[in-house]
Amino acid sequence: MHTPNGEINISLPFLGYQNISNALAASALSFALQIPLQTIKIGLLNTPKLSNRLETIMLDSNKILINDTYNSNVASMITAIKVLEKMPGYKILVTGDMAELGKNSRLYHRMIGNHANLSKIHKIFSVGEISHEITKIFDNGEHFMSKTDLNNKLHDYILKKTTITILVKGSRKTKMEEVVEHIIQESKKC
Repeated sequence: MHTPNGEINISLPFLGYQNISNALAASALSFALQIPLQTIKIGLLNTPKLSNRLETIMLDSNKILINDTYNSNVASMITAIKVLEKMPGYKILVTGDMAELGKNSRLYHRMIGNHANLSKIHKIFSVGEISHEITKIFDNGEHFMSKTDLNNKLHDYILKKTTITILVKGSRKTKMEEVVEHIIQESKKC
């Protein structure tokens, strides 16, 4: 970070580009209050990670689960896709419905499918009535009628792939954290 009072290197402990602008805003406010750069750095590095928001869970050394089940909307879904495409191995986005998008909800879900087609994601699994629109558009998408079927398919991929990153996302009402918990429990058995 470059300021009139000097420079300081900061490496944020969070996934996602949106955290850079959040950190810059907090730093600018701190700088305006004449807080020393080293104190700003310590504050940013000690910012608590929020659960269910791009939370990284190591299933083993080459298998990563990203829990982003806190909520979902178009902007956060695009951010999730950007984060996932930078991760190692075979990349799977698991999505439930994005809720409360109004009459254009299906259109917004299709937009996400189109956006994902431009990314480096390998596979999208969806569960939920409206999220099916994402997997209909995405070139390598698969929709599931139940979380049980989805969980079985994910288990197969986790076993089959040497290096894999799975990002799970959905609005609160979809309870996608159940999928995250299932993946964690199944990986403990292996």
